[in-house]
Amino acid sequence: MTDDQIEKLVWRELRKRKVLYYDMIGMPHCGVDPNPEDKITPPCEKGIRSNRFQSYMGCDRMKELLSVGKYDEWHDPPLKVPFQELFRFWWNRCVSQEKVADEILEDIYDYFTARMLPPQQEEPQMDLTIDFHQMPLFIENTETSIPAATRAA
Repeated sequence: MTDDQIEKLVWRELRKRKVLYYDMIGMPHCGVDPNPEDKITPPCEKGIRSNRFQSYMGCDRMKELLSVGKYDEWHDPPLKVPFQELFRFWWNRCVSQEKVADEILEDIYDYFTARMLPPQQEEPQMDLTIDFHQMPLFIENTETSIPAATRAA
């Protein structure tokens, strides 16, 4: 998909679900005024409805919009657009590339710096294994283990 096709798909999903700006910024399960410009009609007659989104985070709301089939918040759904294409759309349309480029180059620099470290010798560690067969955890013969003075009493 091209960036234009992805944008059209998202707009189509927003229109199909009748999502308003106030759905996008509002809390889930809160009331949304479908006609906020109308200042004459009293709120009780406006037909305030619940927010179209179930989740709080924008990333989860995008999953709701782009999921194939019914959205399930407990499982990451397959999306209508492959992640690589979403990433390309994000890179081309949503981010200031100049600001992100420095972070990317810094991460690449750190990666190669870490790879150039000479191999370090492992420090000797104490052996923490326990052989339970050598430890008398259970008394096998109770008669021989009880002191004679206790047995007589």
